[in-house]
Amino acid sequence: MNTVTANSIPRSKTDNVKQLILLIFLLVCSCSDPKPAAAAPPTYHTLHRENAKGTFFHFDHEGKLYLACSIHQGNNSPGIKLVRHESDDFVIVGKQIHHQKDLRVLKFNSDNIGEKTALPYHPEPSVSRGDEVVILNRGQKIPGTVHQTPTSKDHHYYLETKKAFAADGMSGSPVFSVRLGTVVGVLQTANNKTNATIGGFELLEMP
Repeated sequence: MNTVTANSIPRSKTDNVKQLILLIFLLVCSCSDPKPAAAAPPTYHTLHRENAKGTFFHFDHEGKLYLACSIHQGNNSPGIKLVRHESDDFVIVGKQIHHQKDLRVLKFNSDNIGEKTALPYHPEPSVSRGDEVVILNRGQKIPGTVHQTPTSKDHHYYLETKKAFAADGMSGSPVFSVRLGTVVGVLQTANNKTNATIGGFELLEMP
């Protein structure tokens, strides 16, 4: 009497099915959307008042250009002239259109500073612990990592850098998110004027 084993599929066919499943899996993986690459921060030459401390930058918000700065850095009223670092390009500050705790956004007029060099910005930016960010100032790129988010007593996000940087006069510098590829905040504080390793920034939240 002939007997039949419990295996309904011969071993060779089982191997073929496994190989087919693996091939389908690899095909699906190759067709899936790739993760977005981290955005390289641009080289940006910030704007400054002649013979005065403090930094300004211009950015593009929904097709319109604006200036941003910190409030505490001093005079940023309409009519002030700002010169771009290492150039003769300049802007004339216009009226304020938005402000936060220590952050001001202004209109400006210029014949030679426009959308081509404006930093990108998207409404409702998000920043989380561990995010890689870069301070942009006078052509420098100062990388850091966000290690603290705002509390009920402090509205700042704090970034930490691996190398110390000279922070004196850098209030108002743009903070660029590598993950988002846009400017997300305005630098306002540092733990040392000449050898800072921690900087505090306020999130730029346009209406």
